[in-house]
Amino acid sequence: MKQARNTTLALAVMALTGGLVLSRAFVRAPRVERALPPSPAAPEHPHPAVVDADFSPPRAGEAVTVLYRAFGSAVEMERDGAAVGDFNGDGSPDLAVDVRASEAHTGQINDPLANWTVQDCEPSGDPRPAKTPPSPPAVRNRERLLAVVHGFGHRGWRDPEARQAYLVKGAQGGPWLGRSRDHYPGLDAPEARQLGDVLAGPSPMGQIAYWTGARYVCRSATTARSAR
Repeated sequence: MKQARNTTLALAVMALTGGLVLSRAFVRAPRVERALPPSPAAPEHPHPAVVDADFSPPRAGEAVTVLYRAFGSAVEMERDGAAVGDFNGDGSPDLAVDVRASEAHTGQINDPLANWTVQDCEPSGDPRPAKTPPSPPAVRNRERLLAVVHGFGHRGWRDPEARQAYLVKGAQGGPWLGRSRDHYPGLDAPEARQLGDVLAGPSPMGQIAYWTGARYVCRSATTARSAR
C-alpha cells in the first residue's frame, strides 16, 4: 500500500513537471521593439521660392497706404511714383519711394525702438557688410530720404506682413527706378554679398543704391557700369 502511494506521488510530480515544461514551450517570447531607422534629413529652404510674384507698379494711393503701414506719420511721400523690384534678392517684390521726414516727427524717426532701420547710404568702395554695424545717423526735420519696404511672399510689399523697412539717408533724390543688376557689371565682386535688383536715380550719370545683405550702399552709376 505504501509502495502504491509512493508510485502515485511520483507519477503526479512527473505529470506536474511535464505540464510546466509544455506550458513554457507554448508561451511566446515577448516581442522586442526595434528602433525605427532615422528619417533622412529634410532639405533646408531658408528662402522658399516665391511663385507668381506680383511686380506690378502701385496703383493710385497704394504707395501712400504702405508707407503709413510701415512708418506711420513719420514720413511723407515726396512725389508720385515708386520703384518696384526685388532689391534684397529673396524673390519677393519690394517698394522704394522718395520721402521726406514729416514736420515735428524726427523724434519718432530717430527712436532706437522704431520698427524700421535708419542708415546712411554713403558711397562705399567695399560693399561687404561691416563686422560692427554703424550707429544710426540722426535724421533732420524735413530731410529727404529713400524709403524701402521689403516684400513678403508673392504679394510682396502689398502683403500686410511686409514690415521690414528702411529709411536711407544720404541717397540722392528720386524718382528712383528698379533695374536689373545685369546693367552694372562693376558690382559683381566675388567677395561681395550683393543681392537683388539695383535702385537707379534719375540721371544715368548719377547714383545707384543696392543691397549688400546687411544694408543699402550708394555708388556712382558710371563706376558700377564699368566691368571689372
